[in-house]
Amino acid sequence: MDRVLLAWAALFWLTAIAGGLQVTVPDKKKVAMLFQPTVLRCHFSTSSHQPAVVQWKFKSYCQDRMGESLGMSSPRAQSLSKRNLEWDPYLDCLDSRRTVRVVASKQGSTVTLGDFYRGREITIVHDADLQIGKLMWGDSGLYYCIITTPDDLEGKNEDSVELLVLE
Repeated sequence: MDRVLLAWAALFWLTAIAGGLQVTVPDKKKVAMLFQPTVLRCHFSTSSHQPAVVQWKFKSYCQDRMGESLGMSSPRAQSLSKRNLEWDPYLDCLDSRRTVRVVASKQGSTVTLGDFYRGREITIVHDADLQIGKLMWGDSGLYYCIITTPDDLEGKNEDSVELLVLE
């Protein structure tokens, strides 16, 4: 049994070295209830021996997602998304057309909340999971888990999850 665990650990370590930094968010979309807690999961592997800096960023929807939930999406958005199946009118737009802000950052064991989130029960737990104590109306949107290491610059350093807060 010990040899099997050792073999898996060696394989994981070699994969991290070969692939550089790899960030994955296991759930691409999460639906949660207003005023309830939630955790947005983020996993990463790195060949770096330096501590990673974890940052969670929020990006608002490009247009209101509640209309779609109630079956009232705009005909223009429907026709554009039918022409380009990869494009999502709610998620795909320039950052200048939406709200973008830092939710929280973690370096070592120190977690710092972005200005907008100060006073709320929000923290980064485990290696990189974002824990929100009580969801608010404006929390619906995209959340990006971004990992930075000083000596592992190759690979994929971010991934995202969509959070939809329902009443």
